[in-house]
Order: sequence, then C-alpha cells, then structure tokens
Amino acid sequence: MPAKGSSLDSWLQYISSVHPREIELGLDRTKRVAQRLQLGTPDSLVVTVAGTNGKGSCVATMEAILQQAGYKTGCYTSPHIHAFNERIRINSKSIDDESLVAALEAIDGAREGESLSYFEYATLAGLYLFRESQVDIALLEVGLGGRLDAVNIVDADVAIISSIGIDHTDWLGNDIESIAAEKAGIMRAHSPTVFGGINPPSAIIQRVQELGSPLLVLGQDFDIDENADRASWRWSGLNRVGTSKRYSDLPLTSLMLSNVATAMQAVNLLPIVLKDEHVAFGLAELGLAGRFEARRDCVTGRRVIFDVAHNPAAMEQLAVRVQRYKELNPELVRVAVVLAMMADKDVLGMITALEYCVDIWYIAQVDQARSMAADEVAQTMKGVGLGLNRGQISQFDSVGAAYSAACAETEALDLVLVTGSFLTVAAVHGLSEPA
Repeated sequence: MPAKGSSLDSWLQYISSVHPREIELGLDRTKRVAQRLQLGTPDSLVVTVAGTNGKGSCVATMEAILQQAGYKTGCYTSPHIHAFNERIRINSKSIDDESLVAALEAIDGAREGESLSYFEYATLAGLYLFRESQVDIALLEVGLGGRLDAVNIVDADVAIISSIGIDHTDWLGNDIESIAAEKAGIMRAHSPTVFGGINPPSAIIQRVQELGSPLLVLGQDFDIDENADRASWRWSGLNRVGTSKRYSDLPLTSLMLSNVATAMQAVNLLPIVLKDEHVAFGLAELGLAGRFEARRDCVTGRRVIFDVAHNPAAMEQLAVRVQRYKELNPELVRVAVVLAMMADKDVLGMITALEYCVDIWYIAQVDQARSMAADEVAQTMKGVGLGLNRGQISQFDSVGAAYSAACAETEALDLVLVTGSFLTVAAVHGLSEPA
C-alpha cells in the first residue's frame, strides 16, 4: 500500500498490481468491500448503462440534460483517453487527484485481505466519491458485459442496454444471444430497461418476462425523426407514467442519434422534473472525446476525426458516418485512416466494414501487449485483397509516426481518420486542437 500522501500515479501503479488478473468477472469481492464502506445502496437515483457500443454516448447525453435541469450528476465511465481522472466526473468535471487518492485509501483500508482488480477499485472509487459529494443521480457505465461486472453490485432505477454486437467473445460468448444474456444481467425487477436497438434479442425478452420489468425499445416505444433539411430532429417516446412525450427541433450532435435518443428515453423515466428547454440546451453543446470528434492537427491544420470504434459493428456505424460527412462536405477529396487495433478483436471484420470509405491506409500499432502488430494487420489486408483496389497501405511502428505521416502527406481538402481502439485515439489526440 502506498504511504500516506503518495501521488495518484503511485496509487494507480499499486491498484494495477493487487489482483493477479487484469480481468476477473464476479461480484463477490466487490460486494464485500462495498458493504464495509456502505456503498451497496446509494442514496441517489442510479442509471446503469450496458451495451457493446454507445455506452459513453448515452452517459454523456444524460449528463448534459440533467445538468441543464439542475441536478447534481456523478458519471462513472471507462476507459479514459488522457487521464484516469476522466473515469469519474461530478457535475461534468473530472475528479481531482486529491479526492481520488482519498477514495482509493478508504477502499484499500476496507479490503481486509480481499483482492480487487484495477477496474473494481475504480468502480468502488466512483461510488465512494458520489456518496461523499451527495450526487442526485449516478450514471454508471458497465465495463464488460453486465451480469458479473463490478458496476452491477448496485441496483439501477433505470437500465440501458445501448446495443448488442459481437465483442469480448472470450468473456461473453460467441453469439448475440449469449452476449445479450450477460448484458441483461443489469436489469432489475419492476425497473424499466431501455434498449437502443431495433430488435431485442430473445435473451432480453426472456429476462423481461422473468422480472416483470418494462422494456422500451427504439423504433417501437421511442423513436427518431430527422428533419428533411438535416439541420434538426424530433424525438418521441414515453414518460415515467406511460404517456406520450415529444421534443421537436432538437439540435444535431456529433454523437449517434440512436444513442442520444436512448439516453433521452432513460431520463424521461426518472422521477425528476424535466422541461423541454433542459433537453434542447443540453443537446446544443453535446459532444464526447473520441466519438466522431472533429478536430484539426496542430502542425498541419489537417482536418481530423477521432473515433474509438473497436469492433465490426462500431466500424460499420463509423463508415456510414464518414460517408455522410463526405456528402455534407463535397469538397473533401480523400480519406486517410490511421488504424491500430487489438489482437483479440475481429480485425478482418473491422477493416472490411471500413474499406469502402477509405482511400489511404496508415497501419500502426500501440505500445501495449494486446496490440496487433502493424505488419500482421497489413498482411491480413493484403492476403484478402482489402485496400488494394482503393489506395495505398503504409505501416508504422507507432500511432504517432502513422499520424504524423498521414497529416503531412495528405492535402488540405483531405480528411484524416484516427480509429481502431481507445488506445489508438489516446496516442495522438493531444496533437490536435478543437476544429
């Protein structure tokens, strides 16, 4: 255990070393420590968010709206891009080092020999800080799956399952139904669940029937209607007593509308006061680092989009958004992608999803054991003919080198897209500035 007065960096190194495995799903250890700290039943309202993609966007949307409505919010998300502190936000601000160290000290003091993983420490720290700050509403993002994720020690007033796709198959299963069953573990009896997809898997329907809990589904119970001018949109859904609710002339955001709409349905189910202007003003400034985030390279001024897409479903959505971006910016000439991925992902599926909208490939790798080597990615592409008919493929030992080359070698009317993982975006995000 770090000495009293140790830095946050010292604590982060320590919590990385306590548990022998980086990931070990299960609630028992976390529950026991939470009970000692009296964290198991928060005084605040709780929204828990699971899903393959879109979790962070749902949390950010709810946070923005609830802040406008005057509620004190606590957000727990993962992973981070620049600093660990980003994982825990109170009233939209990342937690400071001093408060975070105090929380980790309290958690470690309550362990009594229990072994906690890095993520379990982080989750308990979030709950501890939300209690100390007396937040009104805690927004908790599941890290992996749902049923056995540390976040699931807390009962949610509203649950969100943003999407279901194939990812983390070593932990969650190889098919949609197995993965859906794990994510359905965050659902609670008689508390509503909001599903951000069109057709819920049968595992979710079965869980609804077992629990007797309401299920609200995109395209059925709430929906999106984008205006013809593509300048605004409308949302329709239900409030917590089951009557219809509509919001019109809503501002478009950089986040996917399906995720924004899902979050809006969730906040409308909470026992809070929510006015139309709270939603409109909240969405007006809504954005999230690494989610189709438009910036400019600090050196060349090149247009750059950062997106943390890291599975085939997310890449498919990203490709659609890039195509739409090209339609809205007809002067754009080429798209150059800086791509680095983890070896445990469906690399071929991700590249295939993105191929039709990319002209130049800058293949890289991150400085992390899980990263797939750039050469292996490039050889995989060449082996099946991907990328060869649209443009060139270059490979680099680091994301930084690939990014610098992409920005230097493209023209003013080109776009650089950085994607493949959170670590890919994190490696070069600081080399850009807001557009």
